[in-house]
Amino acid sequence: MPFDEEDRILHPLRRRDDGRGFDEIGWDEAFEQIAARLLTIKDEQGPRALGMTLGVPSFDRYWAQRLMHALGSPNIYGADGACEVSRLTGWEHSLGYSPATDLAHTRCVMYLGRSLVDSSTTGAVDALNAARARGAKIIVVDPRRSGSAALADRWLRVRPGCDLALLLGIAHVLIFEKLYDAAFIDRYTTGFDELACAARAWTPAWAEALCDVPADAIRATARDLAAAAPAAVVDAGFHGGIGIAYANSTQTARAICLVDALLGCFGHEGGALNPSTPLVLGDLDPERFPAPAVPAEPKLGSERYPLVDPVRGLCTTVGQSILAGDLRGLIVYASNPGAGYGNAEAWLDILRRLDLLVTIDIRMSETARASDFILPDVTYLEADRGVGTARGRNDARAYYRGAALPVLHADTRPGWQIFTGIARACGLGRYFDFTPDDLAAAQIAPFGIDLAELKCRGWADTGAVMPERTGEPVITVPGGKIELASALWDKAGLGRVPGWIAPMVEPPAGMFRLISGNRPFESHTSRRLAEQGAAAEGADLGSVQMNVDAADELGIADGEVVELVSELGCDRVRVETTPYLHPACIFTSSAPGGRSGAQATVREGVTELGVGPLDHTPLRWDPLTGAALTQENAVRVEKIPVRGGAPAIGDVAKSQV
Repeated sequence: MPFDEEDRILHPLRRRDDGRGFDEIGWDEAFEQIAARLLTIKDEQGPRALGMTLGVPSFDRYWAQRLMHALGSPNIYGADGACEVSRLTGWEHSLGYSPATDLAHTRCVMYLGRSLVDSSTTGAVDALNAARARGAKIIVVDPRRSGSAALADRWLRVRPGCDLALLLGIAHVLIFEKLYDAAFIDRYTTGFDELACAARAWTPAWAEALCDVPADAIRATARDLAAAAPAAVVDAGFHGGIGIAYANSTQTARAICLVDALLGCFGHEGGALNPSTPLVLGDLDPERFPAPAVPAEPKLGSERYPLVDPVRGLCTTVGQSILAGDLRGLIVYASNPGAGYGNAEAWLDILRRLDLLVTIDIRMSETARASDFILPDVTYLEADRGVGTARGRNDARAYYRGAALPVLHADTRPGWQIFTGIARACGLGRYFDFTPDDLAAAQIAPFGIDLAELKCRGWADTGAVMPERTGEPVITVPGGKIELASALWDKAGLGRVPGWIAPMVEPPAGMFRLISGNRPFESHTSRRLAEQGAAAEGADLGSVQMNVDAADELGIADGEVVELVSELGCDRVRVETTPYLHPACIFTSSAPGGRSGAQATVREGVTELGVGPLDHTPLRWDPLTGAALTQENAVRVEKIPVRGGAPAIGDVAKSQV
């Protein structure tokens, strides 16, 4: 096969009445039974009791969203909330958006917990190398020496969860060494005097005591950024240690905005770019193809978390809505809440409380195994994925993504057909009497592009002129200025200025924080697939990394099998010791897997897919954003008692402590 076929879902499946496994079912029967249960929930508890989670954006989302609107539900949840809702919320209410870094022109860039080398496209890695070749200074802040840190001019080995203290220390240096852009501060911000008063306490020595980055390195970093400004930037971040990992992740995003404001880099070449102008595609003619009304009621979770963008955030709050009894039926499309939204065991327990759970996916997942119905999608290679857009520096193009392969399994269907089938079974077919070609033609009609020609060539220039992303800084918060001292944030409990907030969990003496991240062999894939690439290069993604000095103190050797223990259980796992990791943490791969993984197996007492990044993290919701707080945990590492000269072997991968 041209891609991994293991665990492919080949037929529609329905859970047996006794709950033990699934039986194959025909498509029409599946649609009818799912529709009957959806309509029962709607009739008894209202349309707001229905919801849907979506994974990576795709052409089929159009049909998915249309189905939920036709049912009268506003509860459509994208995946951003599972990755970076805390960070996005911090930026949205500080600047108005999360800015991109102008890596092509920067003279100095600092990344916090983000490694382009380990998790991005080859184009992004090429851009990073090109920046280095130009002489740009690269600074990486990370508890481990990531692929990007290995290329950096300076690696700051920060204590996990303490990036905020480092940023505040940098702000202190910029302010009190008068290295900040006074003209930018005067014109585009408010509250500087109040900020400067608070910043007196944020000395490099104070920051070092919290984040373990030497005070001299903090001063040097601040001076390097200032010397290159405004063509210098602290990158806005992504997932990593600031996306949703800690209770201070939102405050950390505020602090990044603060430092970038002091550098005056917003809208400047080499700094933080203004937001891109979206290329708006056309839509179906409502006279020919009636559209359901967009529900006026707010999405579940939005009232509990009013600062969160309801379009991009809130997916992790689905669990709270289920526990409250507000959400009773859920369709899961190309996503996996049971493993990706927080601790898997806790999430699966929540999902099982639903009256109806339907999973639409290409292969079995944790969520699929807990579902009432499983419907088999096709892979992205087997079906047309419709119209997409790409923009250059000042132009924009439309492209068409056609199928690269025929459908490999006859009883699988593309997402748009599945949603159409459910809609028709619900009596809502009038909203779905259109084809993918109808939609694609409508989307490109405003640009005068012919669909047949687009399919033949693959891409076409839209003729749209995209404005430059440098120039007058774009600040879209109310008032049009960055509030360095903010009443909004004060009301939210984060203080008027972005002062220090500690992580929710501080591992006690003898314990470690379990952190995760990508390695070069993985990016948005399963642990098993990532393992195959790693094994080909002689690497072991199933192991965890531990600081060599911390390991020596416990008498643990490189390659030794140990027990990783927390309040949530015990795993046996192999240890890889390294000097390139902060001694306060244990590092594991971020790809889903581990004890709670659907594909977990044990060989010689060791979980083959390693320790899942959330296996030892209790399910908590951030009180401000509803984020999963994925690294608020504490684990201890224990040697395995020796019996007859060899470690005691046994399947303890699921044992409880």
